Amino acid sequence: MDTTDSDSAATSATGAGTRSPDEAPAEIRHLIQQWNHLDELLAGLKRDDWATPTALPGWTVRDVVAHIAGTEHLLAGEPVPDVDLPDSVHEYVRNPIGELNEKFVQEARSLAVEDAFADFREVVAERTMQLSEMTAEDLEAETDSPVGRVPFRRFMGVRVFDCWVHEDDIRHALGMTHHLDSGVGRFALEEIVRALPRIVGKNAGAPDGSRVRFRVKGGSDTDPSLATDVLVAGRAGLVDVDDSARVTVELVFDTPTFVRAATGRISAEPGNGVEISGDEDLGRRILESMAFTI
Repeated sequence: MDTTDSDSAATSATGAGTRSPDEAPAEIRHLIQQWNHLDELLAGLKRDDWATPTALPGWTVRDVVAHIAGTEHLLAGEPVPDVDLPDSVHEYVRNPIGELNEKFVQEARSLAVEDAFADFREVVAERTMQLSEMTAEDLEAETDSPVGRVPFRRFMGVRVFDCWVHEDDIRHALGMTHHLDSGVGRFALEEIVRALPRIVGKNAGAPDGSRVRFRVKGGSDTDPSLATDVLVAGRAGLVDVDDSARVTVELVFDTPTFVRAATGRISAEPGNGVEISGDEDLGRRILESMAFTI
């Protein structure tokens, strides 16, 4: 964790709650840091920036912010807005979670930009206080989440990833660089790594005995790099890179392409941020199956 992130988290957490951020699990520390990063980004936007379309169908920058805030309103115990969705949203809303998200977005569209930003700040402050007051037992209690029934702490790790990806959505829409190699960025990338066995084994249908290597080079000095293998042995699972082992196919990404392909923002193509060596057919099936987020 770099000093800037740590100090920023300490300011927010100790100002809103009772637990020192150093005592909180990594998931909570990174979530508070990510909220701080978003706050800094949004505070520097011009009014017109909020109306910029993003890669998410139907959503502008302000809609992405409303979605982030809406999820935190829900986690704070507030009800889902009782609003009717226009027919147009069914072009991109295809499941109950999408409908729930869209209701918060639709409700926030009546707010002025200043009020939308204030709403984000208020709900983040409320959630920071709630998290700081949770006991160790609360954080380990099983709860429903987008990745199944998991400890609440693990759910907050998913929230780190979601908020981090949405910061990337906003920055990409506005032509800004996203410095992915932060403590939060490295933590969030692990969420994609966890999904790789399902992408390879279930989604792409890699045959038994396949060994698929993923390398992420980083697109700049500020992007993290990683390397991992997925071995299909009955079931697909993550294994350490073994340079002495025969690799069925290797995919080498730059970091932005890896993130945006895994989150469904783009369809990755060989020669455009990713290269395939080995079994090209399997490699292409994996690229076509990369998107794993809802």
